[in-house]
Amino acid sequence: MSGPADGRGGGDRLPGLESRLFDIPEDKFIEVVRLLERVRDHPDVRQTFTAIRPRLVQVRPNRRPTLKRVLCMPFEDVLESFNGVDVPVGRIERRVIDPVWRLVTECGDRALIDQLDRQVQETAPGNLNALRNIGRRLWPMAAQAIQGAIRGVAGGAGEPDTGRQALWRVLQGDEEMRRQLQDVAAFLEIGLTVESLKDALAPKPLAVLDDLHVDAIEQAVQAVARQSAGLVYYLLLVAASRMANPADLLTVLNDLDFGKARREQPAIFAQLSGLVVTNLEERSARLEGKGCGTGHSAGQGEAAVAIAPEEAIAIAERLVASIDTTSAAMDVLADPAYRERLDAVKATVRTMVAGTVLDTASAGILTAVPAPAGNGCTAPVDEDAQAAAEDHARALRRCEGLAGALGLHEPLKDTLVSMEKGLMARAHALLADYPKAAGEPDDAETAEMNLFYALRLLELVAGPAKADRLRTAIMAATGEFAEE
Repeated sequence: MSGPADGRGGGDRLPGLESRLFDIPEDKFIEVVRLLERVRDHPDVRQTFTAIRPRLVQVRPNRRPTLKRVLCMPFEDVLESFNGVDVPVGRIERRVIDPVWRLVTECGDRALIDQLDRQVQETAPGNLNALRNIGRRLWPMAAQAIQGAIRGVAGGAGEPDTGRQALWRVLQGDEEMRRQLQDVAAFLEIGLTVESLKDALAPKPLAVLDDLHVDAIEQAVQAVARQSAGLVYYLLLVAASRMANPADLLTVLNDLDFGKARREQPAIFAQLSGLVVTNLEERSARLEGKGCGTGHSAGQGEAAVAIAPEEAIAIAERLVASIDTTSAAMDVLADPAYRERLDAVKATVRTMVAGTVLDTASAGILTAVPAPAGNGCTAPVDEDAQAAAEDHARALRRCEGLAGALGLHEPLKDTLVSMEKGLMARAHALLADYPKAAGEPDDAETAEMNLFYALRLLELVAGPAKADRLRTAIMAATGEFAEE
């Protein structure tokens, strides 16, 4: 590790390390991550962490705590995701983290930062209570430093123009980043309440919002309202972002007692409702950007990353549930523009499901059943193709639950009929070819496996009842009845 630490040679070795870190065993991966964290401020190491972040998200090793990471805790739930189509409500872009940290270190209480940094270094990974105790002192100071810089005051650095100069160096005229910095400051102001609410709304994503969760949200809202009515909105963003269906929050929002923020309650509901709709639009836009059978390309020089059929159906189910919940909750606003926007999102989901699951069914399912070799040889079994085909067949059946909402009844019916006929034809072709392989034990075993795999796909697509006749024919041909 001496190369990255001293800046010599790291650039030559780390790119190769990045690719290897995706393949090594999990325990070795965690060990290397901990070594890299010791020199994480080196540019090459930061680049390596960016490259391996997908596996970091998957493995989630207990990372060495840093003060910057503690700073992000109150708004980590609204940070944009690294991949996928899910977008947190009221998201903060990750590019904001470094500018926030720079502002805090330049405009904040330097002595306090140094003291808290030493405490973090002595804190064991995973000691959440210790990190929150550090945050208790860090977050208010950081919020004040950011707000001071935005207002153009010193904040704690001593000179009247320090904050303004620091903000200019950080932003360089980027108004969107300025807006997000203001949001970050708001989250930091209510950091302790946010952390308590995260405990109550765990684990994330929260599938069902029950009475205990609603009570926890109401108590947190009242606590923040006593601090400032304007901060309630930010607390609710965290609550929404912890839910599998953020629109669930809208269904209970008007029944909550907002305490000192009662007057702001209608405006907050309208603001959050609009944001949930915008969030759905962003998620559907990511579907298009991924080229999910929508006819949209990924952009010049980029290849579209295809979504697997089962993943596409899972995404569609979440989005349709969110659309339906949002639509019902927003009826009180009686705004036709929202209805049109939700319909547009639903149309995107429909196109995605049709393109990713229905239109690709023939290539994804039928091709897993091999055609007879024709020369007396048995076609080899392709286990990977069979597994992928079974996943696709399950996704096809799950489309039935979405067909009504997405207007896919006829296309789905046509696809299922086509797959049933195609699988039956291919299975009977294999059945007719079976006697050629029956004389060789290895060939016979391979041929039988292909037949039963075809039967399995037919069961998934058409149901057990329609597969029974094929099952009987296969068992008769392979002598299963005689053995019984």
